[in-house]
Amino acid sequence: MVPIDAQVLALIDRITTHRSPGRPILHPRTGRPADFLFTAHGHRIGQNRLRQELDRAAKSAGIGHVTPHQLRHTYATALVNAGVSLQALMAILGHVSAEMSLRYGHLFDTTVRAEYERALELAKQSIGALPNPSEPAPSTSDDWRTTATVKTALAGGYCLRAPAQGPCSYANICEHCPSFHTTASYLPVLTAQRDDAGALAADATTRGWDAETERHLRLINRLTTLIDEAATRPTAM
Repeated sequence: MVPIDAQVLALIDRITTHRSPGRPILHPRTGRPADFLFTAHGHRIGQNRLRQELDRAAKSAGIGHVTPHQLRHTYATALVNAGVSLQALMAILGHVSAEMSLRYGHLFDTTVRAEYERALELAKQSIGALPNPSEPAPSTSDDWRTTATVKTALAGGYCLRAPAQGPCSYANICEHCPSFHTTASYLPVLTAQRDDAGALAADATTRGWDAETERHLRLINRLTTLIDEAATRPTAM
């Protein structure tokens, strides 16, 4: 079974409409009467007749000598470059092995480039834009909380990473650790860190970095718990 499109179907309908009527011919495999598309004088048209007619039509069209096998090769190559899967190509061509179909499937340079650009675009969407070395590093006068980087507020500073790198696997690991303890004397530091996390969450939201937003919100919740516990813990005398 070979799939055909609307144009081929219209051509077949045109042939069946204008051809001379004839008797059904016994099918060579089943022995049952069958209405073949191409017949002449009550017989099926043989391969040599088809080759001759194809060659005559090709020469009339000014494209030179053409064989049915060349058309099959062109057909398969066009399907491959249009994105058909290898399994579908095998079914269409009637092949039993992938090696047979791969002989027909030649990729054009334009197809290779288009496939490369498609895959690269998907990769960029997955890992984020690659860092641009020509972009100057943020100066000390700039607000680091608004830079186009993955940002983490630390107790003694901050961390800036390229979006392609993603957040550090150790980011804020101490604050979330059950062994982390604090006292009221650290409340100003924790409060400032929470304020920074709020600004970072808002910045990530505007950039559409949902995972970054969630990361900062989790830190805010954790810092709030630590601050509340430290504020209510009695001071040792």
